[in-house]
Amino acid sequence: MANFDAQVIELVGSSWTTDQDAVNQFITEGANEVINAMPRSMQERIAEETTVTSGTTTSEGHKVISMTRNDGTIDQPCRNIQAWKRGRAADSSDMEYATATDPVYYTNDGKFNILPSGGSGNKLVSIPTYSQSSPLDASAISTITNFPNEAEYLVVLYAAVRALQQVMNGKSSSLPTDITLPSAPVAPSITTVSYTDATNADATAEAIIVPAKIDVSGNAPSFAKQTVATSLPQANIDFLNEDMELANARIDKIRAELSQASVNIENETANFNKENIRYQMEFQEEVTKINQDLQAEIENFRTKASLAQFNKQQDQALNLANAAKQMEDVIADNNSKIQKYASELQKYQAEVTSEIQNYNAKIQKHVADYQWIAGQHQSLTADYQRGLQLLTGSRAS
Repeated sequence: MANFDAQVIELVGSSWTTDQDAVNQFITEGANEVINAMPRSMQERIAEETTVTSGTTTSEGHKVISMTRNDGTIDQPCRNIQAWKRGRAADSSDMEYATATDPVYYTNDGKFNILPSGGSGNKLVSIPTYSQSSPLDASAISTITNFPNEAEYLVVLYAAVRALQQVMNGKSSSLPTDITLPSAPVAPSITTVSYTDATNADATAEAIIVPAKIDVSGNAPSFAKQTVATSLPQANIDFLNEDMELANARIDKIRAELSQASVNIENETANFNKENIRYQMEFQEEVTKINQDLQAEIENFRTKASLAQFNKQQDQALNLANAAKQMEDVIADNNSKIQKYASELQKYQAEVTSEIQNYNAKIQKHVADYQWIAGQHQSLTADYQRGLQLLTGSRAS
């Protein structure tokens, strides 16, 4: 037959961690309880006889069935009295006085005492009591010495019931701890989408540089007017009137001077006309040049104005594109943050769900284990109670 601790584990279940000290205590308690529940006839079967020395033998660990004192011839049965009556039992004039043929015993200060004192061969018949300070070793024994074989299974049942109680008590400490949930994701900070008006300035063009006014004054022809003194002083005229020859000579001289003046005028006129023609040509060239410069400046102005307008249109389009791009960047950044948050939130929810499911599974496993333990405890308790009833000869009501 298996040792007692192995028998207990068979009833409790192999998942129970064997606490050897606890099993030893349970087996010891069970043995004492079953002995106490035995009917007297069965207790007498296992009773042990011990020599007693009055005032010395300790009463601890003895359940007395009988005490005897030898009167020199036979062992006389001792009456049990209360310790406070010992004085009367020692008084020869008292009706409860103890004699050699009618001895008494009492317990005082943890010791057995027998009256009358003296005598030899005092004996104690008691049933075994197993000490909790030195319990039975359940791992080394499969039977209890001087114990009814038919009652040993009750000791195992008792120990199994107590072991199941220990398991149930330990269930509270083995329950899973509170759920440790992961940290919830932090909601992102969303940037407000706003439109900033694109800036634009009016197109500007350089001013037309108007050519300087025509200035050919330095080259304009000049006409030197000829002056001829055609009159003679009055005195000369009067003289000429007196001398015709001299007068004619004077007139011829004047005519020559006039003719020279006319030639000079003609020469001056020809030179003026020549200079004037050159001046007119230079003037016309200058006018033509100025008109050409003005047309070139106008064309240059038109080109620059068109280019400035084009550039401003490009600047405005670029500003509009940049403003739109900034809005798109903000929207894209917000969408990225939201998607990342949604992904983290989904992962968080999955982890929370997993933790809860895992926790519930552990709880359900503990509940199932506890229900099995409770059911086994109830079943073994009923078996034990039924065994005690059969042991004592009583019936269940």
